[in-house]
Amino acid sequence: MRVPVRSSLREIEEYKAGKLVKGAIKLSSNENPLGPSPEVIREIVESIEEGKLNLSLYPWERNEEELRDEILSYVGAGMGNIVIGAGIDGVLDTLVRIFIENGDEALIPVPTFSLYESLVKIAGGIPEYVKRRADFSIAAKDLLPTCSEKTKMVFISSPNSPTGNCISEADVRAIIESMPKAMVVIDEAYVEFADSSLVNLVREYENVLVLRTFSKAFGLAGLRVGYAIIPEWLASHYKKTSIPFSVNSVALTAAMAALRDKEHLRRSVELVKRERPFLEENLQRLFKVYPSKANFLLVDVSPRKAYEVYDALMKSGIIVRDCSSFRGAGDSFIRISVGTREQNEKVVDTLKSFC
Repeated sequence: MRVPVRSSLREIEEYKAGKLVKGAIKLSSNENPLGPSPEVIREIVESIEEGKLNLSLYPWERNEEELRDEILSYVGAGMGNIVIGAGIDGVLDTLVRIFIENGDEALIPVPTFSLYESLVKIAGGIPEYVKRRADFSIAAKDLLPTCSEKTKMVFISSPNSPTGNCISEADVRAIIESMPKAMVVIDEAYVEFADSSLVNLVREYENVLVLRTFSKAFGLAGLRVGYAIIPEWLASHYKKTSIPFSVNSVALTAAMAALRDKEHLRRSVELVKRERPFLEENLQRLFKVYPSKANFLLVDVSPRKAYEVYDALMKSGIIVRDCSSFRGAGDSFIRISVGTREQNEKVVDTLKSFC
């Protein structure tokens, strides 16, 4: 029996074995096919040349303050405090260390982002898994029976990875109000590609926060910049717990430039919203495709196994995500990032030939 492995490890194995053709299309990590804004590159180069960005010095606190101000302007003034970290991963690491101690529990609807589980375990906590429905939706009444006095965190990804669906605001409100002693973490890594946000809830409740990232819509995955919109009372705890200088000077400069280039963000989002239905409609003729509000699609390739389709695409120079490693996903799901029209057409043509 073949044992599925994380596709990131499989990618490395394929590269080392020389099996991956030159110029491969990488559609496994939900990155921006347009890349970062040209203004980001220009700002970094000019800042170094003009001496405003000195790589021999630690990041200045005022640079973080400037980025927080830019983020507040982007998400809406008065939403709460902004904290920054090395990607959503870095922000999550700090937050879990604040809320989880030995024996504490965290509710995690699965399948979802695997880092929630890993960080809770590292902190000595106990993940409590709540299986999503057949269509991968989740509602407040699914979570509430699992809640206990030991529940300290609840993780809600919306849009959720790898499924691409969102949770309703009414359900999130019900969760927040029914679990006042638990911090409800809303992960909006893909929110720019969706139709709505839940960030307004931070203004209303003391036990909710929203995670965001520059890795997806802004095309800065390689620089690792994430942030959270948190209630006022949590800001001092975060500052005491977080690692100093977790975001480097280049990343801070790039994130500020990315926020200012609204036209590049618009083009990036429009590309996804234009190409997502194209990819979905064509793949539906071959497999079951789940509706998505993110920049990727979840595809059920049964009766085949995910690794079979993964391997077939890999041999044609297309890397997708085998979702077998996602807890609760099963062994017949792959996740495909939305690419350019040329990339998407190659995915469709390759899968047609395979089928």
